[in-house]
Amino acid sequence: MTTNKKSKLLAIVGCLSLGTFSAYVTAAEGSVLEEIVVTATKRGDTSTLDIPASISVANEDQISKRGLVGMDDFLRSLPSTNFLDRGAGRNGIIIRGVTASPQDDIAVGVYIDETPVTGMGSLGSGNPDLKYVDMQRIEVLRGPQGTLYGDGSIAGTVRVIPNAPDLNDFSAEIAGSASSTADLGGRNTTARAVLNLPLVEDKFAIRIVGYDYDNSGYYENVAGDSADKAVWADAFGGIVMSRGTGDDQYTGGRITALWQVSQDFNVTLSHMTQDIEQLGIPESMLALGGTRRSPFQRQDGSGESLGIDLDVTNLKMSLDMGSYEIFSSTSIVDSKTLQDRDLGAYFGPLLGVDDMPIYLEDSSDTEQFTQELRVNTRLDGPLQFLVGAFYQDYKRKAGQKMTFEGAPALDPFGGALLFESAFGNNLKQLAFFGEASFDLTDQLTAVAGVRHYDYDKDSPDVSDGVFNGGRSEGFVENDDSGQTYKLSLNYRADDSTSFYGTFSQGFRLGGPHPEIPSDICDTAGVPDQIDSDELDSFELGAKFAFADGRAMLNVSAFQVDWTGIPVKQILACGFETTVNAGEARSRGVEVDGQLLFADSWRLDYALSHIQAELAADSTPLGAQSGDRLPGSPEFQASLGLQTDFNIAGRPTFARADIAHIGKYYNNLQQTGLAAGGFTTVNLTLGAEINDSVSVDVFARNLTNKEGLTWVETELGDGRANYIRPRTIGIEVRARFSQ
Repeated sequence: MTTNKKSKLLAIVGCLSLGTFSAYVTAAEGSVLEEIVVTATKRGDTSTLDIPASISVANEDQISKRGLVGMDDFLRSLPSTNFLDRGAGRNGIIIRGVTASPQDDIAVGVYIDETPVTGMGSLGSGNPDLKYVDMQRIEVLRGPQGTLYGDGSIAGTVRVIPNAPDLNDFSAEIAGSASSTADLGGRNTTARAVLNLPLVEDKFAIRIVGYDYDNSGYYENVAGDSADKAVWADAFGGIVMSRGTGDDQYTGGRITALWQVSQDFNVTLSHMTQDIEQLGIPESMLALGGTRRSPFQRQDGSGESLGIDLDVTNLKMSLDMGSYEIFSSTSIVDSKTLQDRDLGAYFGPLLGVDDMPIYLEDSSDTEQFTQELRVNTRLDGPLQFLVGAFYQDYKRKAGQKMTFEGAPALDPFGGALLFESAFGNNLKQLAFFGEASFDLTDQLTAVAGVRHYDYDKDSPDVSDGVFNGGRSEGFVENDDSGQTYKLSLNYRADDSTSFYGTFSQGFRLGGPHPEIPSDICDTAGVPDQIDSDELDSFELGAKFAFADGRAMLNVSAFQVDWTGIPVKQILACGFETTVNAGEARSRGVEVDGQLLFADSWRLDYALSHIQAELAADSTPLGAQSGDRLPGSPEFQASLGLQTDFNIAGRPTFARADIAHIGKYYNNLQQTGLAAGGFTTVNLTLGAEINDSVSVDVFARNLTNKEGLTWVETELGDGRANYIRPRTIGIEVRARFSQ
């Protein structure tokens, strides 16, 4: 599709669209669209019409009827938003094109309610793929959120908000599903349960959630059937086999206690845990065709694996003092990750052979303590403000161990240690932030915000082995401080229309650059530290509710200027370095909406067109001004059609969702194979059998589209990830209440 055609399509849909999926939901009576509120501004419940920013929201009903299970289900359907899934905890979220290294760049903040879990995925670069079980709402804020959310939200913020305990009514739900995935996939099952117990009416309640998701892999290990692999298996005594790979299991739970101490004071304590185990690395080797790969096994017969254990504990306290509200959030996060993989196809050519059994184990143990304290006002008069303080203590211990996994008698290294490293990343950050709003008139409100941050980072490192050139020790540290600002105007023309303009900034903390052994690497040009990168965003938008409440529309245009971009590169010696490589600019238009055709028909849609490219030549990257930033399609769109009706007097619904992701590359040079360029179709049909039992029949990727979400570009060893093939299944739910 040409740029002119895309621009025309944006204009046509913008004119014809009536309604915003991202900000409104259908009212119970089904005749109008009901405005909803969010908590993204940290100032309590706020109408989306009063938020001068682009925001998408899915409520509990939409999560259920659209079959949203994880991040990828929702994020790819939003304007200017992409999700790169590479397996358990190995993913990337890209908003408005802000990334230069999509497979390990963290530019979007991820929160579970008030707790930041950004980067708590595998290898410290992905995000935990939390399952959407018993969730009240998902909020996605596009654009930098440096004032309120700070480090890591340079491109936007994703918040997942669980349901709180109900203080008055007992309720319970159990659900299970079975489905089948086409091609190399197989049977998938899920089970989940929710229990709400009001122990002291109006005073104390607990809510308990548990779930288990078993998903079949759709990749195949063909090493045992490969004649080429057999040559190197014989040469080094490696173990090969053929079998399906990529099966995963997500097991988790959550318990939340709510104590309404008094009318003005409440305390909420929650603990969430999720354990992910994935058998095999869910990546294809493109040279083998399709979703095939051919790794060696370890000498004990075990194979590649991924895993992540996440525990989140949060204590919230809220005191309402009338004109002031004091809020405190205290969180402890513990994340343990493991990736074990065969890298012989990469290291073999460096050593003069095509392949050999070499395994690399990456492990990490991350602990994070955060404390945020806020004061929010509800004053009489035009001035309101929010002030807060944020403290973070982050500690990550990580290790790598590389071993030869062939027969000891055929070990070309004579049993020597190949590589072993133990390193850490420690961060202490203190920030103060505030926002003030002032009603210039009854219709025009100005908002100004600022955040000051101050941090210290250090990174100890001990490495040894043949590939390290012997033992080495290092300790690097740095500290820095800075400010980000925000200024916006929001004009409420009437109760159903608003126009806004916003300037906002975002940032990511820099840090010391890990030491690289100079005796085996050319370290010329390797910096001593990685500077903080910064982003300036300019956004204009409008939000409309019209046609007697049956139509909603959001439109926005933005320009993002990004400086000091950190980009990871692999040196000729195999070590990784990071450089602040240049400047970039992203411009785009976003439209999303919702239309209620009749009492039982609703149309949801979203589309965007962005141009994200380097704004200056970058010698370290070998890229030039105008080169397109990786990881994001220029054009993407989604369309959802839902009808609610009755069969034999029982509520029933049918829904179809279509999402298109344009083509994109995972490198600035746009070389190799492009990802994206696919359209998926999802269908759901659900009915309430009686007052307690409901059944949904669903089909995901109905047309069995084969689409790439990620193509390896750093190592250049021809790995890639595909979307899940067609999956058809049924889910049964039973609800109980007093």
